[in-house]
Amino acid sequence: MIHALTRLLARPYRQKRPPSKSVAILVLLSNRPTLTEDEMLSVRHLEHYLGKYDRYLVAPPDSPVRLEGFKVKNFSSKFFGSVAAINHLHFAPLFYKAFSDYRYIFIYHLDSLVLSDQMERWCQSGVDYIGAPWIPCDDAPWVTVPRVGNTGFGMMNVESSLKVLYNRYRREPSTYWMDMFTRNSRRVRSIVQLLRKLQPIFPRSKIVNGIVAEWDMMQDPSPYSRLGDIFWSDRAVSYLPDYKVATLEQGLEFAFEVGPRKCFEMNGGKMPFGCHAWARYDRSFWEPFLLPGETKGA
Repeated sequence: MIHALTRLLARPYRQKRPPSKSVAILVLLSNRPTLTEDEMLSVRHLEHYLGKYDRYLVAPPDSPVRLEGFKVKNFSSKFFGSVAAINHLHFAPLFYKAFSDYRYIFIYHLDSLVLSDQMERWCQSGVDYIGAPWIPCDDAPWVTVPRVGNTGFGMMNVESSLKVLYNRYRREPSTYWMDMFTRNSRRVRSIVQLLRKLQPIFPRSKIVNGIVAEWDMMQDPSPYSRLGDIFWSDRAVSYLPDYKVATLEQGLEFAFEVGPRKCFEMNGGKMPFGCHAWARYDRSFWEPFLLPGETKGA
């Protein structure tokens, strides 16, 4: 019954009409009312190098942040304010549908820097997903297999992303209902509290224990490898066999994140299109490439 209902609600995604535009640049905001100095630096790099492209602030409805030249796309406040909240946005079809008139979305978190205009190159690359690579290094001891990558500085094919999400729902119907449940934390928190009280009474109940376990993992997704970055990098292809994730070599040309000096060597001594988490991972490496007059920490 649940399987049939889910397949009825989550039909295979088919694009109604071809996208008319190439790429939308999305700046995902927090729920803070202002930007930090480093975040404004990130905006200036974006304006300097990619100012000719369509740019959007992705924000909660009550955000007062406005930037000249940016359109505003609002989503529910439940998608902002924490890593877990933003993570839910990356699994929400409504996020990608909001930009269905574009072939690609380019996600640009405000701890990123763009260093040149290579946008057309990457729009013509044919990949469905590319993000700042993860490589084994002191910054990322958890990495065992070097690969792309972090969506904080990343590009995604909109149509392919939606096909993956709907295929996932149809193959694994529970994901449809659990995504809906866990992303509405304010409304369902009391239900989770009740289920926790029932666990000692029904210790072997797959339903009770499964819902609570899924809730806990999605409230703190990092330790359980439940982040959207991991999904799109490693698992999306299992739901869409022709989903094309960029190679490590492409990723290094696209962006650096952890271990930027090692990435620089691996990339043949060449700088990438941009970077993610630049101030967190070896700020001194990036300071010579900051726009003039913007070398101080926030």
